[in-house]
Amino acid sequence: MRKLRHVLAIATCIFFYGFCNAQDSPKYKEIEWKNGSEAAKKIMVSTFYYDPLDAWSPFGNDIGSDTYYLYCDWRREHSKENIRKFIDEELAGLGYPGLDISMDGKNPEKLKSLVNTMRNNFVDLNAIDNIVISVAFSQLFLDGRIEPEVKNWSEAAFSRESVYLDFWGDEKEGIKKREERMTQLLNDLRKG
Repeated sequence: MRKLRHVLAIATCIFFYGFCNAQDSPKYKEIEWKNGSEAAKKIMVSTFYYDPLDAWSPFGNDIGSDTYYLYCDWRREHSKENIRKFIDEELAGLGYPGLDISMDGKNPEKLKSLVNTMRNNFVDLNAIDNIVISVAFSQLFLDGRIEPEVKNWSEAAFSRESVYLDFWGDEKEGIKKREERMTQLLNDLRKG
C-alpha cells in the first residue's frame, strides 16, 4: 500500500510538472514582450499585456489566457480554416453557439435583454468578450496582424463591455481605471 501511494504521488507530481511547464514548451510562445511579433513589440508595449495576474489584460484573465493556448493549438491543426470556426467552438463550449458577436453596445436595451437570457448574465457576456478580445491580441502577438473580421468583433466586444462598466463596482476609480484600460486596448487593437 505504501509503495502504491508513493507511485501515485510521483505520477501526480510528474503530471502537474508537465502541465505547468506546457506553457514553456516549444509548442507555445510564452507571452512575453520579447517573444511577440515585430508589430506586437511596437503596439503591445504596456507591461499589463504580459502580466499573468492582470485580470484586465487580454491574457491575464483566466479565459483570455486559456484562449491564447487553445488558439495556438487550434491554428496549428486548422491553419486553413476560418477563425470563426474556433470562436464558434468556444462559444458552444460556453453554451452560446451561434451568438452574434458582431452585436455592439450601441443599443444598450437590446444588449441587456440578451444578457438577461444568459445563465450567468454579464459574467457569461464578459467571458464571451474575453475570448474574442484574446483571439485578436493573440493574432497580433503571434502573427503581427489581426484579421479584419476579428478586429470588428473585438471592437463590438469593447462596445458591449462599456455598457457594463458599472458592473465592476460603484467606485468611480475602479470604473475609471477599467474605462481607461479598455480605451488603451481599443486604440492598440486598431493599430494591429
